[in-house]
Amino acid sequence: MMMRDWCVGMAALTLAGCAASSEQAPAPAPVVNTLWTGQTVAGDAPAAGSRFELMFGPDGRISGRSGCNSFGAGYALNGAALQVHPPIIGTRMACSEAVMAQEARFLAIIETATTASVGTDSMLTVTGPDGRAIRFAKADVPSNQSSSHANSAMPMPTPSHVVMRCGDEQLRVRIEGDTAEVVLDDGSEMVLPRLEGETGAAQTYTNGRMTLQRVTEPQHGFRFARGRMALMPCILAQN
Repeated sequence: MMMRDWCVGMAALTLAGCAASSEQAPAPAPVVNTLWTGQTVAGDAPAAGSRFELMFGPDGRISGRSGCNSFGAGYALNGAALQVHPPIIGTRMACSEAVMAQEARFLAIIETATTASVGTDSMLTVTGPDGRAIRFAKADVPSNQSSSHANSAMPMPTPSHVVMRCGDEQLRVRIEGDTAEVVLDDGSEMVLPRLEGETGAAQTYTNGRMTLQRVTEPQHGFRFARGRMALMPCILAQN
């Protein structure tokens, strides 16, 4: 009888211990409907001034921040198997060279990603076909915002102006769609349409009196000119 009571007691303690350990190991956050913040991109920590975020929406769309810009695309997730449907669309702001270079790596991994899974460490890992990966942690979202994040993918914010110095002039520039909005030192505003039929790494916006060119290769940047003057490189003053 004493032996039986001892066995029953030990079994109860074992079950209690198992229950306690399970309570200490919460289930990892689901991939969908969770806002994730980037911790590493291809093994590197985020560059200074960058912001990496990712959300898989229940509507089959992903959205987030790719370092400098906002982006969005369609996706299909079957278990851990991920396929992102091109094209990836996004804003076209310019940041520092380090941020833009890391953004290019981030988008290359996202666009060709083959898997997305949450590990036992509660980190989300998105991996490309070449083995390069982006690691994300679950973002801390205030309780009064959690329901809105759960119901829809993160919206792509309207891009703000980029401040840059081009020679002796300081410009505030925003590129949206096929136009470039340029605000001059005196507060006057010009809207420059993009030239049609361009190919290659340069995007040119001009009204005949003023020309702004955005270059994406070999490095991201802007060039500016008035009239028939030669295009001069611009230096970013702030984001």
